[in-house]
Amino acid sequence: MAYDPTHEYEHNYEPAIISRKLANAANTKRKNWIATDDRAQEIVDFLEGYPSEQDAGFFCAVQYGITRYGKPTDKMRDKMVAILDQRKAQAAEWAAQDAKSSYIGEVGVRGKFTFNVTIVSSWDGMYGTTYLHVCRDANGNIIIYKGSNAWNAGDKITCMAKVKAHEVREGVKQTIIQRPTKVEIHAA
Repeated sequence: MAYDPTHEYEHNYEPAIISRKLANAANTKRKNWIATDDRAQEIVDFLEGYPSEQDAGFFCAVQYGITRYGKPTDKMRDKMVAILDQRKAQAAEWAAQDAKSSYIGEVGVRGKFTFNVTIVSSWDGMYGTTYLHVCRDANGNIIIYKGSNAWNAGDKITCMAKVKAHEVREGVKQTIIQRPTKVEIHAA
């Protein structure tokens, strides 16, 4: 179809051409960047799901640069590599720490436990608020307690509790306890 200068949407014609040229240039730059930078695909995969908005945070700004211009600036790329390396190191550290975790006590038997609360999550249900506590003892063993007691992250707890189960979650051994009594809380 030939260009019609009298068409009612003629004012959109030139901006559409410019926008298409920019999109094609961005696609070509992205392909070249991924082909030449060994960490580019890792960055693209990490940012998948982030909106490409310029002023919505660092990750969104990097995603915006990739979407709009085909690649992030060199400083953004270097910062992303540093962040990815830091996350890999943290994941390796956590994996090494989790590998040391073993079961505590015997299933069905009450025992004395001393541990530090590391993560607390809560939700409201039919019978009130339920709290999920992820804890670690002095040896790095993971202890899980789910119930109505509301402990805070960082608290050191000493209690008598029954071992409900020994489970493996994502390759990590965990001891599940229930009905803690004689609870002593040493606030963080």
